[in-house]
Amino acid sequence: MSQESSRQSVSSAEETSDNNFTNHAHAIHVRNAPSVLSKEAPPESYRGFLNLAMLILAANNLRLIIENFLKYGFLLSTPGTIAAPYDYTCLMICFLVLPLHIIFAFYIEKITIRPFLNEIKLAKKEGKEPTITPKIKSINKRAGILHTVNITFILLFPSAVSYFIIFHPFLGSIALFNGLALFFKLISYAFVNRDLRLSQLIGGISSSSKEETKIPIIDVYSVQYPNNITLKDLFYFWFAPTLCYQPSYPRSPDRFRPGFFLKRCGEIAIACTMMYFLVEQYANPTLRNSLRAIDELSLVSIVERVLKLSTISLAIWLLMFYAVFHSTLNLLAEVLRFGDRSFYLAWWNSGSLGTYWRLWNRPVYQWFKRHVYLPLVDNGVSPRVASFIVFTLSAAFHEFLIGIPTHSLKGFAFVGMMSQIPLIEMTKPLEKWRGKGSTFGNVIFWMSFCLVGQPAAILLYYYQWNMTHQI
Repeated sequence: MSQESSRQSVSSAEETSDNNFTNHAHAIHVRNAPSVLSKEAPPESYRGFLNLAMLILAANNLRLIIENFLKYGFLLSTPGTIAAPYDYTCLMICFLVLPLHIIFAFYIEKITIRPFLNEIKLAKKEGKEPTITPKIKSINKRAGILHTVNITFILLFPSAVSYFIIFHPFLGSIALFNGLALFFKLISYAFVNRDLRLSQLIGGISSSSKEETKIPIIDVYSVQYPNNITLKDLFYFWFAPTLCYQPSYPRSPDRFRPGFFLKRCGEIAIACTMMYFLVEQYANPTLRNSLRAIDELSLVSIVERVLKLSTISLAIWLLMFYAVFHSTLNLLAEVLRFGDRSFYLAWWNSGSLGTYWRLWNRPVYQWFKRHVYLPLVDNGVSPRVASFIVFTLSAAFHEFLIGIPTHSLKGFAFVGMMSQIPLIEMTKPLEKWRGKGSTFGNVIFWMSFCLVGQPAAILLYYYQWNMTHQI
């Protein structure tokens, strides 16, 4: 039965072949067409190559993990045991001092309100239009001096503790970071309330005085001055994920979402764990092995160390960015129902270093633009000079935030930041020529900032730390 059916199938195939003898003569080449990889070809997806690159990257990283384990073994220790208990005590004291500065700033504004309002009432009682009198200028000057003293001590105390007492640089950095954040916040608080006072004083009044006409009439806030001068308002601002003070902020229409909150907590925990693992298992051995190359001034060995460290530092930096700017700030925004959550923009597509600095850390960028750049431009300073001043201040704060905890105020971070100014000027025309998302400019950004700049700075500070403490 099976043999007969097979014969029938063979014979039918032969008949089909005989009847379709033109199949071999079917035309294949009937039109002009470029090769897929040619410039003339229509756009094509290269996702397969991307998948291959990811597989190669994963395989290479797996090889490095195995190589690291075979060479060093398991280097992780219990987190927190490296630092001395005294360092934690000092860090806690730095935290406990911060609310005192907040309360002091509140009372500065509180004692300024009454004489200010009395001046307005007195002017109205005498049938005069409220103006910026010498007494009001004196009130603002007194408030400015008190705020300056308060804000100065916000930086001086944690700086002294971090530089002279706290040994571990990470704990010193935490103390300084929180102090610097409050420093920015209270500067904004003082400036905004000063402008709100003057705006309320001359709001709706036409005046020929240059000083008066420069004060804007601010009516976009749901809370008006002086109703915003409360401790509740100021403590909300302390925890809010912004450095720019406003009497009111856009609020999220949704209620508190426990699932969203727990997800952000999980992301922070995972990111911190991964960063600790990378620092202890990979960064520390690489840095220790780099000391000899620097002592011997072996250029080839130093370049090799920088390139090896670049991958590790980039991974740690990306984890830090995600943990801070996405997870932590969104967590705070969810708890406080803070509506504007544009804490960062797509900086990874930056076609120049200048674009990167405008996109990656929006709270700091907005603070410098609002309280430094625009006031300078409004007072006749050219935009180019104002930008240079902003960048110089930013470089100084970077040196402050890195140099003090590492007990190495050598100017490495400051020089590294300032050296980016020529590179920014060089890549700015390139971005205009190739477009904002140009691949060439983006490659220059990644190479100069993440693959060379960061690891070289880390290497210098680590070397200086070891030389200072003779480790």
